[in-house]
Amino acid sequence: MIRLITALFCLSTWCMPAAAQQYTTANAHSHNDYEHAAPFRNAFARSFGSIEADVYERNGELFVAHDSFRITPERTLRALYLTPLQQAIREKGDSLRPLQLLIDLKSAGERTLQTLVHQLKQFPEITGNPKIRLVISGSMPAPEKWAQYPSFIWFDGRPTLTYTDDQLARVALISDSFSRYAKWDGKGTPGNEEELRIRTVIGKVHGMNKPFRFWGTPDNITTWDVMMKLGVDYLNTDKIDALADYLEKR
Repeated sequence: MIRLITALFCLSTWCMPAAAQQYTTANAHSHNDYEHAAPFRNAFARSFGSIEADVYERNGELFVAHDSFRITPERTLRALYLTPLQQAIREKGDSLRPLQLLIDLKSAGERTLQTLVHQLKQFPEITGNPKIRLVISGSMPAPEKWAQYPSFIWFDGRPTLTYTDDQLARVALISDSFSRYAKWDGKGTPGNEEELRIRTVIGKVHGMNKPFRFWGTPDNITTWDVMMKLGVDYLNTDKIDALADYLEKR
């Protein structure tokens, strides 16, 4: 019975990639994607499974930036991500690969999320596409308020929180800071105690049937190899082409 349930779960579009035998760019997460010369487009062209954008709300508009002082009028979520994603959906049709767009709220959470929901409703091709997951991270509302938001909104969970069954059903993935578990710098291998802490949190999350991501990991081949060995589901990177090239050659 357990095997049957697992098989049926893995037939869905969003089967958890945990302990994947073969990692691909579907396991790659473009961290701070907007810092690249071609936001969205480069990571999407390399078939990344997850793309991240930080947003600030200002006067009803959402701006993409890492810091508020770097906001510029033309760099909006709509221009850099939503419109290109809508175009990609139209162009790809049934060949569209599953994509997680992780939107990290940098300004006041509830107001920013309300603005985001209002804007997303103008893109029904995105919100109604089962291959697209819109995941909220950063300044998220408390889990008990998640039910107030449309079903096309998912959330980035934390392993330190306890969720009700209904709340957990809205969690797309679970993430945490690498520095909470290790001080490893990406050279050699993590120490035994660090590796145990890493394995423990990954095992906990996989026990919840959710994929796991670290942010703040070292960003090199050694680290990518270690993260794959330990079962991290999304490889966090600022090096889109380097990681894509590496995964494609494995």
